[in-house]
Amino acid sequence: MKKINKNKWLDLSIFSVQITYLASIVIIATIIAIIKPVTIYVDLCIIFVVSAFAIYTCIKEVKSRKYRINELSKSVDIVLKDSLNSLDIPMAMLSSPTQIIWQNNKAKHIIPKEFIHDVALKLEKQKVKNDAFVSACDIGNGEFYSAIGNHIRFDNFDCTLVTFLNKTDEFELKDVLDNSRISIGIIFIDNYDETMQGLEEIKKAEIASMIEKELRQWVIENHGVMTKIEKDRFVFFVEKQYVDQMESESFNILERVKNISNSTKLPITISIGLSYSESNLDDRYNASSSALDIALGRGGDQVVVKKDKKFDFYGGSNIGLEKTSRVRARTIAQALKEVMQKSDKVYIMGHKNTDIDCIGAAIGVYKIAKSLDKEVYIVVDSKCNNSTKGVIDKIKLQEEYDDVFINQSDLKKQDTTNALLIVVDTHKKSYVAYPDFVDEFEKIIVIDHHRRGPEFIENALLTYHEIYASSASELVTELLIYLEDIELSSIEAECLYAGIVVDTKNFMFKTGVRTFEVAAYLKRYGIDFAEVKQLFQSDFETYVARVEIVKNAEIIKDQIAVSVTNEEYDDMPIIAAQAADELLSISGILASFVLCKVDDVVMISGRSMGDINVQAILETVGGGGHLTFAGAQIAGITLEEAKQKLLASIDEYYGKE
Repeated sequence: MKKINKNKWLDLSIFSVQITYLASIVIIATIIAIIKPVTIYVDLCIIFVVSAFAIYTCIKEVKSRKYRINELSKSVDIVLKDSLNSLDIPMAMLSSPTQIIWQNNKAKHIIPKEFIHDVALKLEKQKVKNDAFVSACDIGNGEFYSAIGNHIRFDNFDCTLVTFLNKTDEFELKDVLDNSRISIGIIFIDNYDETMQGLEEIKKAEIASMIEKELRQWVIENHGVMTKIEKDRFVFFVEKQYVDQMESESFNILERVKNISNSTKLPITISIGLSYSESNLDDRYNASSSALDIALGRGGDQVVVKKDKKFDFYGGSNIGLEKTSRVRARTIAQALKEVMQKSDKVYIMGHKNTDIDCIGAAIGVYKIAKSLDKEVYIVVDSKCNNSTKGVIDKIKLQEEYDDVFINQSDLKKQDTTNALLIVVDTHKKSYVAYPDFVDEFEKIIVIDHHRRGPEFIENALLTYHEIYASSASELVTELLIYLEDIELSSIEAECLYAGIVVDTKNFMFKTGVRTFEVAAYLKRYGIDFAEVKQLFQSDFETYVARVEIVKNAEIIKDQIAVSVTNEEYDDMPIIAAQAADELLSISGILASFVLCKVDDVVMISGRSMGDINVQAILETVGGGGHLTFAGAQIAGITLEEAKQKLLASIDEYYGKE
């Protein structure tokens, strides 16, 4: 049905009198013509004359009314424009984001044209209901405006009317509130008991007093307050604006405490967890505690600041002090045994590209579960390297391991009800061989020695995470020592020993007293060192590939060797890691990085003599590991792009030094 234009009916009502007269004359003339047909011509003439007069009158009235309306419209337009120009609110009308067709005096004098264009572009991208848009802008000079845009139709074309509201006071108040937000920090003196062990009580009190005085002075300098809650733990409160200042100084309190270490000849360091982004103090304190756990899991001697879901790291040059106390290992061993006893099945899984340390640790955990008569499976990545496959094939020669090793296809057939998952040699869910499989377990235990990153398997029942350890195999062997009723076969002991050898590079890196103690323990089971050495032998082609990588290395900053290889071998990640080790044997080289590509993933192996923190460098590009050896995997980029990312990270690392 066709819509009626109400405005037309409104216009006709203006001529209602003329229409009434004309209709009356037409009716009368028609009646007369019917009664006396001879007068029909006279009647028609009368009707014509009257109609012409009525039309003339209507046209004249229309012109008169239009003139009066136009005059009134002009007057209103002038008044409106004068009002808008004198209005204390900047306004502008745009036909397009780059075309200003009108703006009032306030907008001309206050809002720069480039800001009007920028706001108009933002408004076009942020359309919401009722054609209204809201955007915030900083026009400089410390002034902030909120821009409100509306689509309107003017002179038969669409345009956008933008109104700017001064929000400077609100923004300043917001900054004041944000800067005055209370931040909560927790300070922990690393390895306090081990450091103070053997000292006289007076000496202990003197050193503790020196540390506390330095910490309290630092907090006071930043206008905060601090209280001691334990002998090795403090809580402090400081406004966020002073946290920004602490960050700009890279938390110099770390070095100030180390100065005490230098004067006392004791390895004194601190770790700090700090947070200010949570909505209430309780959540803020818990977030600070989590940040401190991450700092300790990364070896201590550093600060971790939690900002929403992001973590910032400062310090962390400490390798990690080896703990002399074995109380934790004994406690973990008993707790692990109790959890296993309450589970129907036990699954053991390592990281992607399963290596020998993964297998060694998994076999050690398998022996613990088997001693409790549990059904046990070791989950391995189908893409593991040839060295790892050689170890698995060798252990499979023992009859009890026939059906122990399973892969992804076998997992789908498993019933995980009341089952226990033990993750070894990684603490990151995304790094495990099959991440989706982790979600199927309610009971999870993590055993790892890598420096902790922001990502962590949070729902673990039990976590044995010690970064001082050389390898996951070392940690598991210590657990075996405290479960005295477990006997290893020579091949099982060799697997654990091989895991330690791999991660220590033949006991050259990250090797402590406890590393040699577990090696001595494993030797009791008849390890054949010749057999272990054969596990690491490579063929001629692999050796040549490794030499070629070393040959093509580029020296960066006179200390770092970087090599990129386009070659594709089955064991490319292992070859790259071995080449990185070889590069460290070159005189003057303190760190090395080798980049290779497997499928669509660029893999980076980093090695260091200890003077350069390769973990800090690779963490910037999404990797991690230890101070002396670390790695990264970057998907979806080329080798050259990955190299540029690495070089930028190296520059950033040197910039912080």
